Amino acid sequence: MTAVEELPVRAEAPEAPEPPARPRSADPPLRIAGVSLGLLGVFVLGFLAYLAVLSPLQHDRDQEVRYADFRKELAEGVAPVAPPISAGASVAVLEIPRLGLREVVVEGTTSAELVHGPGHRRDTPLPGQPGISVILGRAGTYGGPFGALGKLHTGDVITVITGQGLASYTVSGGGPSILPPESGSSTLVLVTADSGVAPHGEALVTARLTSRPVAGNSAEPPRIGRSEVGLSADPGALLPLLLWAEALLLAAGLTTFSYLRWSRWPTYVVSSPVLLAVLWNIYESLARLLPNTL
Repeated sequence: MTAVEELPVRAEAPEAPEPPARPRSADPPLRIAGVSLGLLGVFVLGFLAYLAVLSPLQHDRDQEVRYADFRKELAEGVAPVAPPISAGASVAVLEIPRLGLREVVVEGTTSAELVHGPGHRRDTPLPGQPGISVILGRAGTYGGPFGALGKLHTGDVITVITGQGLASYTVSGGGPSILPPESGSSTLVLVTADSGVAPHGEALVTARLTSRPVAGNSAEPPRIGRSEVGLSADPGALLPLLLWAEALLLAAGLTTFSYLRWSRWPTYVVSSPVLLAVLWNIYESLARLLPNTL
């Protein structure tokens, strides 16, 4: 009897190891919250950079253009000297030698006007005329032209050039409120915020007219709104802010669509100037909602 020939047993292939479990990604709500906070942080940092770096450059350029234009108006005798004066029109050149300051003064004191430089309060006479002339200026943003008013001393000279000529003033003091002038005298009051970062009140400098006063205006002074006094925001900026925010959402949506459908770099090249322009206008509108003398 022959032995049954045993067939070789075929070794079973070892089972392939299971792939390592993929780490669970963060929950969608957490990811969305993280991305949103990141974008918000970038937006806030961009706004701070606009106020600290870009707004002074905007102010300097605007002043350069206004100074050249106002010199031409003075030479031609067409500089405004009496109401009605258009808001934002150049009305004077303010010079403070101790501070090395020379600023073109605009008509009006809302946040929108003080972007361009110091503003003449519309319900007061122009500098050089009898009475109290009031000029508001920013302490920190848009060049902060009045940020160093605290360095002025009694006796310092201030000059103002208007369409009626040159008016000279001598600093007489400062304080938290405007005092009525002495009978027959004329006073210049410079007003700003008491801080260029987080103001809690106003800082004032008063100066007495030492040159001969020029003819004033006998008409009833115009009434001003709440947004034209110191430390006031401009509620008129809310509508532009809303419209520019909608434009930003639209631009961001189109950029995302373009990024998914076409090449990355062409999308960046085309969309970046548009997004920056929209952001610039959003930042301008936001700045108008800050105190006007900040």
